[in-house]
Amino acid sequence: MLRTERGEVVQFDGPVLELLSDSRTRFDRRLAMLGPDVLAPELDEHEFLRRLRQEDPTRPIGEALLEQRTIAGIGNLWKCEGCFAAAIDPWRATGRVTDDEALAIVRATRAGMQQSALDGMQDVHRVVYKATGRPCPRCGTPIRERGQGDDNRATFWCASCQR
Repeated sequence: MLRTERGEVVQFDGPVLELLSDSRTRFDRRLAMLGPDVLAPELDEHEFLRRLRQEDPTRPIGEALLEQRTIAGIGNLWKCEGCFAAAIDPWRATGRVTDDEALAIVRATRAGMQQSALDGMQDVHRVVYKATGRPCPRCGTPIRERGQGDDNRATFWCASCQR
């Protein structure tokens, strides 16, 4: 736990914690490679789209959203929830996702993450994540689960609603 006059931070099971001054963060190459921060006060949507369009157009949008060089901060739970909220199939090729659809996913994800950060209750914002077999809240079709990407991340979605 790190406690300052500005707040507290807790790290659970992290292998490394690096503390950098503001000036050092501007010169850290790893940080410079990150895409726009999904929780920044102003999301740079143009930069997100630019980086997304540099991706392999055959790569599924669900995998592209987890690429921190494209957009920083989206994890597996929010990938699933954002794709569901925007009614986009997480396996649809990035090249077949319009800019408006990509932004709809990121905007929905951002809103959920912001609310979760405010109330500290990620679980109450879950609709499809870890809901395998439960009825979709939109159409009643059972929520499905399948591994996605090189890490075989569990992805939850409605095969009927998400196209």
